[in-house]
Amino acid sequence: MKTFKGILTGFLFFLLLFVLLAGFSHLLEYKEGKAKTVPLLERAGQVDVLFLGDSHAYSDIYPFELWDRYGITAYNMANYNCTIPMSYWLLRNALTSCSPRVVVIDVNLVWEPLKLPINSSDVHLGLDGFPLSRTKLDAIFDLMDDPSIIDTNGSAYTDLIPEFIFPFIKYHARWSSLTADSLHPVYNQDLGAQRNLSLATPASYEIVNDVAQEQGFGFIYLRRLIEFCQEKGIQVLLINLPYPSRNENDEQLYTNAVQYLADEYGIDYIDFVYLDQFVDYSTDCYDPDSHLNPSGAYKVTHFLGQHLRDAYGVPDHKNDSAYARWDADYAIYRQNKLRSLLEMQDPRIFLMLLADPSFSTVLLFPENSAVRSNALTVQLVQNIARRYLMPSDMYEAVWSDSLMPLEQAMQPNACMVYIDRSGPVPSAAELPEPGTISAPFGSISFDKDAGTAEVKGSKGSTALKIPPDCDLAAAVLDRETGEVLYQRALHFSADQEPPVSEL
Repeated sequence: MKTFKGILTGFLFFLLLFVLLAGFSHLLEYKEGKAKTVPLLERAGQVDVLFLGDSHAYSDIYPFELWDRYGITAYNMANYNCTIPMSYWLLRNALTSCSPRVVVIDVNLVWEPLKLPINSSDVHLGLDGFPLSRTKLDAIFDLMDDPSIIDTNGSAYTDLIPEFIFPFIKYHARWSSLTADSLHPVYNQDLGAQRNLSLATPASYEIVNDVAQEQGFGFIYLRRLIEFCQEKGIQVLLINLPYPSRNENDEQLYTNAVQYLADEYGIDYIDFVYLDQFVDYSTDCYDPDSHLNPSGAYKVTHFLGQHLRDAYGVPDHKNDSAYARWDADYAIYRQNKLRSLLEMQDPRIFLMLLADPSFSTVLLFPENSAVRSNALTVQLVQNIARRYLMPSDMYEAVWSDSLMPLEQAMQPNACMVYIDRSGPVPSAAELPEPGTISAPFGSISFDKDAGTAEVKGSKGSTALKIPPDCDLAAAVLDRETGEVLYQRALHFSADQEPPVSEL
């Protein structure tokens, strides 16, 4: 009897110890990995498209935009510095929970000779959110099999294996940095994507036509990924997202070689670097030489949405009651975008954010607006009304100042502009004289002498006015109802823009 009680006591002790360690591990662990992955696992049975890649894909593809316009259910698994081998194993782990129809992978880092980035925190971000399983163990031991790969802290990845299996080992000393969010972390509300709200002058770039020979782990694992997907009956789309490439690592030579690999496997490859007129680098860059801001990401995402619908037959789930959660979560995402507009103090970035397909826009220009004397603000205003060029519309040149849909807005006189986003592509109407524009929700009237406009929609009527000494008044509208969600007056100068004032 004593022996039995001793065994039972020992068992209960170790059970309690296990529970406590599990609890401490959950409390202390770095939450970014789960914040990135848990939303995928919660929706796993409904995800039709998975996006993989490095920070380009992380920043440039917004799955909720695919849901809004196409009813496509997608998740962005891309990650900072995510190599092709790491993408392969992230996919393998994701497929233990979900069964996508299409996998889309950005091949920007196909030239990278190492299996893993040197920053182990980026690897933790990708792997930590997945529960421990045989597939996760296979990923860890395969990716970390080379003792010569050293992370930024000077540790060999082979020595870091235990902390990837049991993240508690890495995070056990985080007591001093715990916050309320440690107990209740905020999970990614953009379906895995990251929105970078900034604007940068692009670096000079070049287009290189030479092709390199396949070499390194990037190509080895890209082939493994394609063959694995084809064995599972999953379609694969390869992409190289747009950026002003200076070809510093001969990356274009290797991404050019991907076309031959795609042809070999009979799959599509879209190299956006060659479609450099598809986005406008002067308005669409988050940083000078790599990532896109929301304006560029909207264009890329909607292009991919149309392509996934037309070429891959990805279904529209918008009217399916089983997918009601996607609508509810999209409403939160849309509200977050509106909050970004409300809180943005830089008027140039505010103009960039008005390229958002979720909202229609009314612009009021006074006479001799300073907007027209600044090359960047002219581009940003024109960008709000630009249509997204599709392959059949492509030219052999970059975007230029001649591609400007708004003509009257650039004249010295007062003018009203309405950008309608209720359809699949934006349309613009301009009133340089007093009059009324018909809108899907009602009408918008312009009184040139008073410098005012009136929006009439299903939610009532709202008056807009250009305050004295302002260069532009902008109103953000619900594209379906015409409800004025927000209005703002902006000041500009030829060299430096002062702070924004509220109407």
